[in-house]
Amino acid sequence: MYRAPLIMALALLLAACQSPEPPAAESGTETTRQQATAETEQSTQAEAAPEPCRLTVGWDPWEPYHYQPVGDRVQGLDVDLIGAMAERAGCELEWEQGSWASMLQLVRSGDLDLLPGATRTPEREAFAHFSQPYRRESFRIHVRADEAEKWSGMSLTELLENDFRLGLTRGYIYGEAVERVLDDPGWADQLVEVPVGELNFLNLMDFRIDGFLEDPFVAASIDHRRDWGVTFEALPLDVYSGDVHLMFSQSGVDMATIERFDRALSELRENGEHQRILDRYRQTD
Repeated sequence: MYRAPLIMALALLLAACQSPEPPAAESGTETTRQQATAETEQSTQAEAAPEPCRLTVGWDPWEPYHYQPVGDRVQGLDVDLIGAMAERAGCELEWEQGSWASMLQLVRSGDLDLLPGATRTPEREAFAHFSQPYRRESFRIHVRADEAEKWSGMSLTELLENDFRLGLTRGYIYGEAVERVLDDPGWADQLVEVPVGELNFLNLMDFRIDGFLEDPFVAASIDHRRDWGVTFEALPLDVYSGDVHLMFSQSGVDMATIERFDRALSELRENGEHQRILDRYRQTD
């Protein structure tokens, strides 16, 4: 009568001595889940980190937008703005000097990535992409101060009809009024083009021209920087005002990079840094 309790006691003892095995299926599922989570995190980190980029940026002497003091690095309003955008976009910049007309061809061929201060036109859209507008520009006619009264009150066409010789920088876009003049062969002998804007000052001093088109910021900076021995004055005629963009080579820069610059520009506007950079150069206005 003691067999049944004895057998039951032995069975319980054997069961207690056995180690339960972990469920294989559940262990495999957990490992797979951890691997998937790690891969997702890596993928998210890769998407969040933008591809590194290095861009060549063209510039010509055009103070205060871009200029280079002797023995120093290139600096200026556009240099500061583009540098701030590039920092936020994760891009390194290499500045290369040249004339505007030659650098346009380099953008076309893909040998230069970026040009600042560009007006958007259908012709340029054939070989370049453009950022959102990052500042505005204007062009006015600058003459010798002692002749300002003589030329004041006239339109561009009226000036030319009175034998006015106008200096221009080759490759610049001056707006529709000037484009119509350039397209009219009748004015060709009165239009004097130069590769660099500063040469217009020299031509005006030497009486080769009667006035030249220039951005007021630029004209004031060049006038203040050098002792020309001649006083210049801007006529009260706003020949052109408009937005300017960063111009990217279609051959060398992808749209993702341009979008990064646009986002960076928006951030600069939102946090006030864009306006602070502009304000630093207002003294030349």
